[in-house]
Amino acid sequence: MKRTAAIIMAVFSFVVVSVFSTSGTATAAGAAQNAVKTQTRTVYIKQMKTSDGHVRITVDPIGWYVGKEADRKFKEREPEAFKEIGGAPDGYYITNDSKRTASYQVASDAKVMMQIYDRTGKMEDIDLKWNEKVSLNKFKSIYRNTKLMDVREFPYHITIKNGQVVKIVQQFIP
Repeated sequence: MKRTAAIIMAVFSFVVVSVFSTSGTATAAGAAQNAVKTQTRTVYIKQMKTSDGHVRITVDPIGWYVGKEADRKFKEREPEAFKEIGGAPDGYYITNDSKRTASYQVASDAKVMMQIYDRTGKMEDIDLKWNEKVSLNKFKSIYRNTKLMDVREFPYHITIKNGQVVKIVQQFIP
């Protein structure tokens, strides 16, 4: 009788541990699947379109290097120029080794920060204002306005969350 009780208790313990272990594993797996996937990329924005009330951007991803990393990449890619000037001009270096583009929907509440753009239509008013917040609609207008300055020539750091752009930051380059 004692032996039967011990076997029943062992089987019961095994079942309880298995249920909680499996439940914990399933919960952990579900949490991993539901985890937010966020990435930041540096890109040129090649195209911006609005369709059915949604903004989509087509981007050309680039390599963006600053400081010592820029100097290292500059020396690797342009050794003669590196010998002549000693480092990456202006402290940054851009590579663009692929012609592939990617397209993303932009969240309607995406945060957009600009550094420099045509604010008034007057050349003398174009000036740096670091991380100036603008709405997505304002950014669309800025992007289309190429009369005095074409902001498509600047790199942008975009944050992509679950496949959708949630942040766009213009990178000023001298």
